[in-house]
Amino acid sequence: MTPRQQRVLILGGGYAGLYTALGLQRHRGDTPIEIVVVDRNAYMTYQPLLPEVAGGHVAPSDVTVSLRRTLRRSRIIRGSVAAVDIETKTAEITQVDGSSIHLDYDQVVFALGAVTRVFPTPGLHDNAVGFKTVEEAVYTHNRVLEQVTLAAASSDADARAKALTFVVVGGGYTGVEALSELSDLSKLAVRANPSLSMSDLRWVLIEALDRVAPEVGPELSKWTLEQLRERGVDVRLKTTINSAVDGNIELSTGETLPADTIIWTAGVQPNPALDLTNAPRGPKKHVVANTRLQVVRDDGSVVEGAWAVGDNAQIPDLTAAKQPAYYPPNAQNALRQGVLLAKNILASIRDEEPAEYRHASLGTVAGYGVGRGAALLNLGPLRGVKLRNLPAWLAHRSYHGAVIPTVRRKIRVVAGWAVEALTGRETVSLAATQHPRHIFEESFDALPK
Repeated sequence: MTPRQQRVLILGGGYAGLYTALGLQRHRGDTPIEIVVVDRNAYMTYQPLLPEVAGGHVAPSDVTVSLRRTLRRSRIIRGSVAAVDIETKTAEITQVDGSSIHLDYDQVVFALGAVTRVFPTPGLHDNAVGFKTVEEAVYTHNRVLEQVTLAAASSDADARAKALTFVVVGGGYTGVEALSELSDLSKLAVRANPSLSMSDLRWVLIEALDRVAPEVGPELSKWTLEQLRERGVDVRLKTTINSAVDGNIELSTGETLPADTIIWTAGVQPNPALDLTNAPRGPKKHVVANTRLQVVRDDGSVVEGAWAVGDNAQIPDLTAAKQPAYYPPNAQNALRQGVLLAKNILASIRDEEPAEYRHASLGTVAGYGVGRGAALLNLGPLRGVKLRNLPAWLAHRSYHGAVIPTVRRKIRVVAGWAVEALTGRETVSLAATQHPRHIFEESFDALPK
């Protein structure tokens, strides 16, 4: 007998949510399901390439994947979670126009991802920018170029120094990648301004731990620190920020750094939209799941019809030597969890046993600018291989060029790299596009009074 149609509600259209929906579309066969994806954006962002967007290597649109175009057999709702009750299997969604939708569901997927982790540091809200979205990557690209332009036009030595001081807070590999790309971009811009010199630029990396880029392992982490300092980056380890009021950064060491640009990459946390649900949560506010990606209560019992994947999920890693262990929040896991979850949901609907998620990390690749990078490989005969500079950078680009979703995006990203290799990078700031009506409004100022 054919089972009744079930509604699968996927909360979040990021990596995990996208691949869950794609898998359901591809493998549902004769299983009658309705797929509903909820996300406030109309696109999924491939976050690993955001540093290359900031650096000007990749067009912003090329790291975004249209949900409607990719998930043609799914219903896409642009909105955010207002409430989810896992016991009654109901959800309230607030659409982008402010209206509300009530949805009953049979299966719900928590794939809301993570957001930038912040602290109530004075001045941080008003003077810093994150690095988690394509919009932030574009902003930092334009910001760096604009600051160089402003410094070149300034005759005030203090104002010039503040404009050309860029502070990145958070020394994980994302922070190191962002700083590397943006510092290279700033050097290109300075070379185009005869009134400026390289010695005017100051890049500062602030990290609370005693190392940078720990994701690439101790040996490459130490090497990355040495490379940054050789490139002129002022790296402050075991240091935090006490205040950022008016762009004057007060460090835990007692020193003050005047800087007009603060880029915050100090970690992530599960999406706070989970607070609007009654899903079981772990000590770090992730949705608690088992190895089959099923949401579980504190007593270990399975919440029927509830699943969790990606950065908002606490999923046991049974492949780790030391237990208990949980999978880290990265695209490598989100993709594979989404693929498996689609199969598990269909298996559950068909009264079959869902499979366990087991994945040994393939390693970590990090790009530190053109021809530079670090990579720790854990793939087959390459297990434990450490790469530096050009080989690591090629591994970084090869991997991300291969795994970015959709063939269309793969072609556009690789083609963009090829064009840049032939023509070079652009260093024009398009900061004015952030407020496009200003020019139009100025036309009214010229009208006769």
